Amino acid sequence: MRIRSYVLAIMCVALSAIAMGCSSDRSVAPSTPGAQLDSADAAARTTADFRNDSDATKFFDSAIAYAVFPKITKGALGIGVSDGRGEVFQDGVFVGYAQATSVTIGAQIGGQTFSQIIFFQNSFAFDKFTNNQFTGQASAAAVAGKSGSSAMADYNNGVAVFTSNNNGLILAADIGGQKFRYTAK
Repeated sequence: MRIRSYVLAIMCVALSAIAMGCSSDRSVAPSTPGAQLDSADAAARTTADFRNDSDATKFFDSAIAYAVFPKITKGALGIGVSDGRGEVFQDGVFVGYAQATSVTIGAQIGGQTFSQIIFFQNSFAFDKFTNNQFTGQASAAAVAGKSGSSAMADYNNGVAVFTSNNNGLILAADIGGQKFRYTAK
């Protein structure tokens, strides 16, 4: 009975996340000046971490823009949901805020937080992102602790994605997708 309650709660959260993701007119920008400062500080720290990653550092020079998400939180028990907010930079200049959400279904259990950076190689890919038409594909994973890290070594369709595990344990063989929403500053 207890597991059934957990599954029902996760399904409610997943449906809420889907409903929130369908609304494109809501701003994803922090609502207070203090929250904006916190967002900027977290984005700067996370960007510095990715600049120190030997695989990711070259993309800062070749990308026309990037979106950095300091903390995306994912929880899963059959159905997985994730949510995180970040900042978007074009030619090194802050241009807006972004939100990353996902809903996945499959054999998965656990929870984790991770950081993610998405590099845009060309205007076409970046325009898809800023027009809220960009989605990413979820994948199979088994990552534990802070040492987990994954990267796509080159651009694929004008996009390169790097993820760094912050904390937690998640075992997953799931299907679903990541959706992004953008709000200009």
